[in-house]
Amino acid sequence: MRDTIQHSFDPNEDRYESAIDEAIAASDNDIHGALRALLIANELLEAEVARLRRQQQRTLRVPERKAKAA
Repeated sequence: MRDTIQHSFDPNEDRYESAIDEAIAASDNDIHGALRALLIANELLEAEVARLRRQQQRTLRVPERKAKAA
C-alpha cells in the first residue's frame, strides 16, 4: 500500500525512516518503548535549549548593567 500512495519528494524522508527504524530496533522492536525514549530525549533537549536561552539572556544583560554603573 505504501508504494501506491504518491507523496511529494522530501529529501528528509529516508533519513526519518531510517531514524525511526533505528529507534525501534534499539528498543527491541517495542514501538511504545521507542516512542517513550524519543519523548524523553526531546524533553531533555527542550530543557537544554531553555537553559541556554536563560544563559544567553543573562549574558546579554551584563553589559547593560556595567554601562549603567559607569
